[in-house]
Amino acid sequence: MTQGELLLAVEGSGSRTQALVTDLRGKGLARGFGPCSNPHTVGFDSFGEAIATAIEGALVNLLGPRVGAGGAPWRGAGIAGACFGLAGVDSKEDEAQVSRWLKEQAIAEKFVVVNDADLVIAGGTPEGWGVALISGVGSICVGRSPAGKVVRVGGWGPLLGDEGSGYQVALGALRLSTQTADGRAGASALLQAILRHWSLPDASALIRHVYAPTMTPREIADLASVVIELAAKGDTDAQAIVDEAARQLARQVDTAVRELGVPRPPLALAGSLLRGDLRRALMSAISSELASVTYVPDPCRGAVALAQRLVKT
Repeated sequence: MTQGELLLAVEGSGSRTQALVTDLRGKGLARGFGPCSNPHTVGFDSFGEAIATAIEGALVNLLGPRVGAGGAPWRGAGIAGACFGLAGVDSKEDEAQVSRWLKEQAIAEKFVVVNDADLVIAGGTPEGWGVALISGVGSICVGRSPAGKVVRVGGWGPLLGDEGSGYQVALGALRLSTQTADGRAGASALLQAILRHWSLPDASALIRHVYAPTMTPREIADLASVVIELAAKGDTDAQAIVDEAARQLARQVDTAVRELGVPRPPLALAGSLLRGDLRRALMSAISSELASVTYVPDPCRGAVALAQRLVKT
């Protein structure tokens, strides 16, 4: 590859970071992966390491292991434009801090930094505007009008919000399970499913396991799949948690549609929790009229679209 023949698309979610390198037409050439890069969750130093790991992995897969022999692998790789869609970029200050780091690293002369929800809008709506809802480890809803008005609902993180996220679904299940263990509730099937998932002998082992220094938000959020699976089998306690998550996510969508002020916007969905049963419950709970609903399996493609737009300007 010669100078200026590549695009770089980076998606940083609450669970991992991935980098996709394409040609200028958007044809995927190689991917690389890193850990979570949300600076508010892992700290800014770990943020940089995660981004660098993902990009280096993609370039090594494309150009070979010697690409980084002379220093940072992206220097001289021919990156014409890059888009970074990152969880945790929630303000102008966040965007400026990330942009300063990217300039210092000299990853690409032309780049844009956005929230990861913007990738879902770019990759899942017909004309690049509408409402995006993400529910994975965390949750957030963002709306963008044809005129460029932006609204944001949710995305406050696990302590302040993230309603309807994998983390909050798991937290609700854990609380109900501990209440069952001491006699305040009767969700025995849910408690046993969680113990099996983590291979724990009894409820008392939950304290040591959950509060272990090595426990991560992603590992907690992984319990959501256990809850959703149990709900699908007819367990009423698990179903109540799933229904509440759907209501909370629907409330985010309805609020974003109202604040956006555009009738019947398209809705784009992303995140591990919105692939199946929770998505069906969500659609039943949304009261707003929508033009279309699309699930975006690969938000990196939205980053490619934004990077292409950048190099054409």
